[in-house]
Amino acid sequence: MSAFHKWMACLGLAAMTLAPLSASAGPDGRVVVAQGVYPVSFDPHRDVTVPTINVNANIYDALLARDSDLKIVPALAESQNRISDTVLELKLRKNVKFHNGDAFSAKDVKFSLDRVLNKEERSPQRGWINTVSSVDVVDDYTVRLTTSVPDPVLPARLTLINIVSKAYFDKVGLEGIAANPVGTGAYKVGKWVRGDFLDLDANENYWGGAPTVKKAQFRAIPDVAARIAALQAKNVDIITNLPPDYIAAIKKASDLQVATVPSARVLFFGLVNTVPGPLQDQRVRQAINHAVNVDEIVKSLLLGNGIRAGDVNGHILRLLGVDFKSKLYDYNPKKAKQLLAEAGFPNGFSIDMDTPNGRYLMDRVISQIVAAQLGEVGIKVNLKVHEWGNYAQMFTTHKVSPMYMLGWALPSMDPDQWATPQFGAGEPVSNFDDKEIQALVVEARQEMDPDKRNKLYEKLNNMIHDKAAWLFLHQQIDLYGVNAKLDWKPRADESLRLADIKLR
Repeated sequence: MSAFHKWMACLGLAAMTLAPLSASAGPDGRVVVAQGVYPVSFDPHRDVTVPTINVNANIYDALLARDSDLKIVPALAESQNRISDTVLELKLRKNVKFHNGDAFSAKDVKFSLDRVLNKEERSPQRGWINTVSSVDVVDDYTVRLTTSVPDPVLPARLTLINIVSKAYFDKVGLEGIAANPVGTGAYKVGKWVRGDFLDLDANENYWGGAPTVKKAQFRAIPDVAARIAALQAKNVDIITNLPPDYIAAIKKASDLQVATVPSARVLFFGLVNTVPGPLQDQRVRQAINHAVNVDEIVKSLLLGNGIRAGDVNGHILRLLGVDFKSKLYDYNPKKAKQLLAEAGFPNGFSIDMDTPNGRYLMDRVISQIVAAQLGEVGIKVNLKVHEWGNYAQMFTTHKVSPMYMLGWALPSMDPDQWATPQFGAGEPVSNFDDKEIQALVVEARQEMDPDKRNKLYEKLNNMIHDKAAWLFLHQQIDLYGVNAKLDWKPRADESLRLADIKLR
């Protein structure tokens, strides 16, 4: 038995038993989607995590969107016109109503964007559009966005900012919009219980056409065995993060199917260098990368359902058709010990590590294996497992441990959305401070020539790799268990749009 499989056996990972589900999850014939976590907030400007974005994207609309081929298409904005490198004009869709009957207009766009940009609001989405210096209303259905610097990917980032009703917000306030969300989206909010489920009902007057699925539900089932049991019992219709060792069993069932897609998500362990400690030494960070056998994790734990990563957004460049090959660290415990000794830690050191449970595919298990492998080179890990809602607040407020697991993906599908949030100066989720990296992030973000911009990202990726800013893991292959009655295909941006679902 290999050392890796011994670790798995010691951690009790050789087999997984299914836990019974206590109650039916889908009353009223609802199509039920089970994620591992519950949305952090129904206020669309208060969170940056994909499970929350997935839910809110069914309630609200942005100005622009990505279609199933990941191309930018009109949404609440019918058209966009680049007047100059720093001015973008958007013509808005007419005759659109919010769920409560409020008419959509330019004042709602200005209010929503200004709200995200307002530093006092402390929106974690501010970094997405912080190049915008002014939002000007030209008329009821025209807005102009002026940026402080050239911003070639502002349209891509606008696919992430949902529009709320100014009149409704003025009436109900911050707590009201979070408790009773009202958008222009394909679904209206019904009954919900925090931490458990959210019922959604079709907006029959939706500007994009009434959805085929009339009643749906998002449900949080953190325990992976319980999610599988719910799918097998037909209590849910789609489950996220299907464990690889259940693929064969699901495929054998005539009424179930497995859906897979290479994801935009990259998994990693953040290595915090903003506080005093061993991780401020590049050699220590490189040692950590040499100490973990990522190839074996992908092969034996994920059964090949992952692609090695060695940088911040190389996988996105490849998804967008750029010919870029990521540099990878080899598994070399001897070299790891040598680097630790050179850095002044011949006997290793102790460190805290944070991990979520149920958010990413096999997240807690991967963290346990990483902790065990680091122990082999003298790094003693104190692993802390967190519920996702609390964890999301931790990593957006710089309250994580020196090592913390995270997976990063945003439906904008632009390389900057990986670079700026994780390595930009002063960003809410950035825990790595390096002036050379930060300067290159800004330079790439402002480059208007696509080919030159891609070259800058190649340079940035190699720099981040060499500085070992993360413990690099893998690009996720998304695995879903699906009721065969649904006609639905997953997307690389992880978006779960209920309006895309058809019934067989």
